[in-house]
Amino acid sequence: MPRHVRKGDTVVVTAGDNKGRTGVISRVIPDEDRVIVQGVNLRTRHMRPTQANPRGGVITKEAPLHISNVSPVIDGRASRVRFETKADGSKVRVAATTGKELGVVRGAGAGKPSSGAPAAKPTSPSKKKTKKKAASTKKKTAKKPAAKKSGAGKKTAKKKTSKKTTKKK
Repeated sequence: MPRHVRKGDTVVVTAGDNKGRTGVISRVIPDEDRVIVQGVNLRTRHMRPTQANPRGGVITKEAPLHISNVSPVIDGRASRVRFETKADGSKVRVAATTGKELGVVRGAGAGKPSSGAPAAKPTSPSKKKTKKKAASTKKKTAKKPAAKKSGAGKKTAKKKTSKKTTKKK
């Protein structure tokens, strides 16, 4: 999914405790859908002295915000973002309110093969080998349950013989 904001964008927080504050995005965390905005969502942490930080003390740093809670600032106001594909094939971010171009997502012809013919997929003989290995492992697993059943029968046979010896005496 394309992101409506990028590192370096000036954004305004649209929801939460920091609603209305503006700042510049210093980091985007795509796996968690979060962004870190400079000077917004500050958290203090009391650190004990360690070898890396011998004095310890109170450290203040920015905590991440969810990406849906920020919007880019265009002409002093928050704006939604559209993605438009131009005639040359490039994809750009466009402000929904003013139509102003915010930045290029993908350059011209970057997403498509340059030649007219599609690229040939390389064939790998390793797939055939893996099928053979899988078939051989199935045979081995089929033998294992049979071995367990025969082992269980031997234990019951030993118990029967011990009972017979006690009756004779």
